[in-house]
Amino acid sequence: MAGFKDRPGQKVNTIKNLLKERYKQGFPIIKEIIQNANDGQATTLDFGISQGLGDSVTHPLLKTPALFFLNNGTFTKSDQESITYFGIDANAKDRGKIGKFGLGQKSVFHFCEAFFYIAFSESIPGGCGEFINPWATPDGKDSKRPEWVELSKEDRESLQKCLFTHNLVDSNNPTASFFLLWVPLRHKMADERCILANYYESINSVQESFPEDMEGRIGQLLPMLRHLHTIRFFIENNKGNLKQNFSVSLCSDDSSLLSRCIYPNTTSESIKPDKHELQGKIDLSSNQLGIKFAGQENVLSATNFYSLLNDSANLGQNNFWIKLQQSPFWSKRASINEDNGEDEIVPDKSIPHCAVVLTQQSLENKPKAKLTLQWTVFLPLASEDNHSQQEEAEQEAHEEINCDGDKDYTIFLHGYFFLDSGRKYIEGLRQIRKNSFTQKIPENEDEMIEQWNYLLATRGTLRIVLPSLQQFHEKHSLTDVEISNLCNAILKSRLFASTVYRQSVCAEHQWIFRTQPSNNGWELISVNENLRSLPGIPPKWEAFPALQNLAQNNYFIIEGKPNLLFTGKNCRWEKQEICSVIDSLNPKLIFSNPNYLRYLSEFLKLQENIIIQQPEVQTSLINLLRQGFREVDLSHLQGESLKDFVRQLVLKIKPDQRFKIKKFQDNTALGVVLNHIYQLKINLFLVYENFEVLPESQGVLRGEELISILSCLNDFILKTETSSYQELACQIIYQVLSSTNHVEEALNKLSDFSLFIGYNYQREQKVLYNYAQLKKYHQNNVLFKGIWKSPISTALKEALPNTDLIFIDKKVDEIFGKISSLKNIPECDAKSCLQLLAKRPELAQADQRTNLLKELINYV
Repeated sequence: MAGFKDRPGQKVNTIKNLLKERYKQGFPIIKEIIQNANDGQATTLDFGISQGLGDSVTHPLLKTPALFFLNNGTFTKSDQESITYFGIDANAKDRGKIGKFGLGQKSVFHFCEAFFYIAFSESIPGGCGEFINPWATPDGKDSKRPEWVELSKEDRESLQKCLFTHNLVDSNNPTASFFLLWVPLRHKMADERCILANYYESINSVQESFPEDMEGRIGQLLPMLRHLHTIRFFIENNKGNLKQNFSVSLCSDDSSLLSRCIYPNTTSESIKPDKHELQGKIDLSSNQLGIKFAGQENVLSATNFYSLLNDSANLGQNNFWIKLQQSPFWSKRASINEDNGEDEIVPDKSIPHCAVVLTQQSLENKPKAKLTLQWTVFLPLASEDNHSQQEEAEQEAHEEINCDGDKDYTIFLHGYFFLDSGRKYIEGLRQIRKNSFTQKIPENEDEMIEQWNYLLATRGTLRIVLPSLQQFHEKHSLTDVEISNLCNAILKSRLFASTVYRQSVCAEHQWIFRTQPSNNGWELISVNENLRSLPGIPPKWEAFPALQNLAQNNYFIIEGKPNLLFTGKNCRWEKQEICSVIDSLNPKLIFSNPNYLRYLSEFLKLQENIIIQQPEVQTSLINLLRQGFREVDLSHLQGESLKDFVRQLVLKIKPDQRFKIKKFQDNTALGVVLNHIYQLKINLFLVYENFEVLPESQGVLRGEELISILSCLNDFILKTETSSYQELACQIIYQVLSSTNHVEEALNKLSDFSLFIGYNYQREQKVLYNYAQLKKYHQNNVLFKGIWKSPISTALKEALPNTDLIFIDKKVDEIFGKISSLKNIPECDAKSCLQLLAKRPELAQADQRTNLLKELINYV
């Protein structure tokens, strides 16, 4: 039976499809080269653009401009084999390496039709080198371009000499390992045979395909790599001098402050849970501040993945991983057996490794700071270039959010995920974010891949975002403002808007700006801690004693701060806590200071109305307001700095528990009277009109409350000798009685209380009267309403010198209109005079009755 035949055209078509569908031009290729160097345990990578070797070589492609990539890593015989294969290499089963598809290095065909490499290492002492031409037959012949021959010894030495000349390789250390990839830039040829119609006729044309911020992008990759320490980029000028364009390296000023990912680092079958903190700084040749980074990497326990297998709970950690790879649904890949060079099928790598790395970089020539959220498998997936033109799955791996301040931030979200072979996206990530994913025991390979990615993302990567943020804050001493800017951007992100993602990020921890009496600052706390929201940092903790006490057992967060909290986390206060805060206040202190009063008002505004309207809270509020109005002068409360805050507090009292006292000119007198009333502990709050926003009073006095207020005012009237105070107290009594339908009931109980002012015309003075007196006057027809001084009332007074004529004003008359025994009090007119005379009162001498007679005759 025959296998598939392999022709050069087939390889070229495979490459063409690879470049079109999986590997984008430009920076993604640089990422692949960086990954390969790291997999080779290189500590340095130099790359650049060369003008070519000119007449010192014979191979035509070595004469033309080229890209070169040089690292000091190892190069084995299996690597020598793998470099000529497509889609298969020895890395597929090697847990110590990132690569597994055998395709990444082939992405250089974006720039070339063929490439060269030379390498020296311990496993290949004499070194090796080849010309890789996909157009050639297996024996290396290219009939269309016969001049494209194998790399000769002389040309190989010329390449090596070029490295020595430019001090890229130490000529005094001939045993030093290195690997050089020489990529001749594609240019138009007479036969027009090419893999892609992308041509680079000059150094400038290839340089334009790289991003302007390539230095910074490369710098951000180093924290996630275990081996690479320094990466440099060179451009050869017209004089043949190789000039460094930029250099990126790990800062080694203090090695104790440098810690980056230590995975992948083993080929052992044993997988043990592990946790490792990351921190350090990346030096950039163009930016003295460089890039700061910190984070965390974890290897998860097998228990997080038990749902991938039936009956897995009793397998134990190591046995579980073995059993998982033996599952018929676990992804497998063709690889090269390093011992015999034969093809073999191996299980895909199953390392439950995840990491989160945060970076900070100062803005340079950028109008706006940004936060980048980037999913990675050690190196970033997708690309931020032409992001809007990418397919949805690729867009899922990258998100940019505008950020306040002058710093750029990046959060790398890494996991050993299953991804597409072009390293552009994670399988199933979009479905996970949109909560359209169902967790289940896999029944095929696709489901196994999706379930693995789901568990690794939600139980691994996302759960260490907040610990990594805390690590970043701690190691680099970010200011509160910088953290706020970063967290604000996170809150606006698509990632944090996802219910699944947010619940995973906050499954174990929450990130809050905590305020407490001792200090304020950002803090990582358990998701189970009690949270309570405050409107801001109290202006003085001592002014709010209950807050000081509650801060011992609760975490106070600031409303409006970009806290990162679990979805639906309850930060609301219980009614007994609100009562304790209110009851602990010193009313005189609070109502004398606008800052304290404002803070209290804002605190209550945060609470739900349903809680504020609970009877216990209402009672506490009313008591506080009563005491505040008693202990602070009314004119002071009406000042510009306090009035609005007092009104806001009053508004928190339910409308049916507020009774509005209308305006009076004499604030001093009003304050004295109200102070007396505020000694009463009743459910209704009497509030001065200046502090009431509703047009009409809604509170209604009834029963014992009505009796209490009337009794209190009677007591005040009897004790005070100041007539203006008495009159004002009576005006309040009229307002109170006017608002109730229980006037007669109350007055019958308080019939001997002096609650009303009448004008005794006979004595020509205002006099305090009780209900019983006025009722008797009415029965004797000497109680009148309206104006007391008129021709007929004056005549009546002259005619009845021994009879008291009592006049009440309109307000009192309206109150008495609610009482059956006092209804229809007349004005002093002819009719009411005749009714009075019918009672046969004692009359004056005849000459004193003349005027009354004239008035009555006029009436007739």
